[in-house]
Amino acid sequence: MTGGGGPVGGPIGGATSACGSGSDGYGYNNQNGTISGVWLQNPNPGENPGHIQVNASAHTSSTFTKWMVCVDDEPVYQTNTATNWISQAIDVGTGAHVIYARVWDAAGHSNRSEVKLIRVGPAPSSSTVLPSPPANAQVLTEMQNDKGSWAICSDCAHGTNTTGKFWMKPDQSQPSRSGSSLEMFADGQGWTNVLFRDTMLGTSSATHFLWDFWVYHDPAAENHFWASEMDFWEVLGGKEFMIGSQCDFGDGYWSTWDSQGDRWVLNGIPCPHWSAGWHHVQWYMERINSTQYRYDTLVLDGQAYGLNQTWNFNDTTWPDMVGIQYQLDQDTSGTPLHEWVDDVTLTEW
Repeated sequence: MTGGGGPVGGPIGGATSACGSGSDGYGYNNQNGTISGVWLQNPNPGENPGHIQVNASAHTSSTFTKWMVCVDDEPVYQTNTATNWISQAIDVGTGAHVIYARVWDAAGHSNRSEVKLIRVGPAPSSSTVLPSPPANAQVLTEMQNDKGSWAICSDCAHGTNTTGKFWMKPDQSQPSRSGSSLEMFADGQGWTNVLFRDTMLGTSSATHFLWDFWVYHDPAAENHFWASEMDFWEVLGGKEFMIGSQCDFGDGYWSTWDSQGDRWVLNGIPCPHWSAGWHHVQWYMERINSTQYRYDTLVLDGQAYGLNQTWNFNDTTWPDMVGIQYQLDQDTSGTPLHEWVDDVTLTEW
C-alpha cells in the first residue's frame, strides 16, 4: 500500500497519482465549483470480501466526463461515460486498503467521495486495553479551564461556509461533571464548521498520549451534528503529527486523520448520533518514530476498539507544540450547535 504498504499497522495513503491527492475535493462538504457532491455508497468501511461491488453517485451543474475508482491512491477502474453514477465490481487483495471514487466534469472541476478504510481477511492484533501510565508521566488535568490558551476560528475549519457567530464559555456549572465545563457554540449556514483549539507551545519528547474527556451535546440539536471532531496533535522540528478523530454522524462511522494525505478516513467503527447525556471518550495514541504516529485504542462509554492504525506526518511551518481541539460541524440545515466538554485530561510520557 502507498507510503509503506501492508495491512493496518503499516502506513496507508498520502500519495499523488492519476487519482489525485487526497485533499483535492472532499465529497459532500466541498468547495469544488460545479461538482456539489460525490458519494461512495458501497463498500462500507471495515471488513469486506475480496470481490467488491463499488457503487457511487455524484452531482454537477455541468456534464461528467470521467469516473475513476481508486484503491490505495491508484486507479483500478475508469470510464469516460457521461453518467452521474457508476456500479463496478473490483477485486481487492488481502490486507487494509483505502478506497474512494473520483469524478471530473466538462467545466474542468474534479471531486472525490469520502475515503474509506476497508479490510480483506483477518484483522491484525489490536489491543483494546488502555495502558497504565508510568509514575513519571506528565498529567494535565481540567484542560477545559485553560482560559489563556484557547482560541476559536471558522475559516481554519475548512467547511463549505464560514461564520463569525461562535463563542465559548468556560466555568459552566450546567451541564457539568466537575462543576466547571467548557461550552462551545457554532451558528452558520449549512456545512459550516467551527474549531476550538487549546495550544501549548514548547518542545515535547513524549511519544505516548492518553487523552480522556467527557462530551455533552445539546439534545435538541443532536441530529444536526454532521460530525463532532476531537484532535490531539504534536509538532516537532517542522513535522506535524495530527492525531485527529471525529465521530462522523453523517456517515455513521468514526474517522481518523491521515496527515500526509490531508484527509479523513472512515473506519469500520460505527458512530450513530449520540443519546442525550454525557459521553466518555478515551484515546490512546503514539508517535512511534520520527515520521509516523499510530492510533492504538479508542474507548467510547466503556466500549473499547483496537485500531493499530499508522499514518505519516505532514510538513509544517508551525513551531514546536502540542495541542488539543474540538470542532463542531453543522449539517445542511445550519442548525446552531452547542457542545460542552469536561474533565479533560491529557497524560503524556
